[in-house]
Amino acid sequence: MAEPLSITEISPEQLQARLTQGEAVVVVDLRQAWEYQSGHIPGAMSLFIEEVPRRLTELPLDADIVLQCWHGHTSLDVAAYMIQQGWQADRVASLSGGFAGWVHTHGLTALTRD
Repeated sequence: MAEPLSITEISPEQLQARLTQGEAVVVVDLRQAWEYQSGHIPGAMSLFIEEVPRRLTELPLDADIVLQCWHGHTSLDVAAYMIQQGWQADRVASLSGGFAGWVHTHGLTALTRD
């Protein structure tokens, strides 16, 4: 029997610290495009959950990736899927609390529209 996957979760504070320090981390926003456009974590790329299987090759294998959805549940599923597709488990994380957790921690002013 296969070992259950262990998915890393990163807090909004930890992600902010990594971004502030200029670490090479790819933040992937799994919400719909209109949700992303209404406000997102600075530097995040938009990759709607339903597009993940088709667009997975757009994500680098050699970078740390933080997945973010609304509340942090879907991103756990996508992280597990990515690991099953060959990404290193220690390079894929889910944002704990998702977008809602980010806004709760950092406020609406910590979002950008680009």
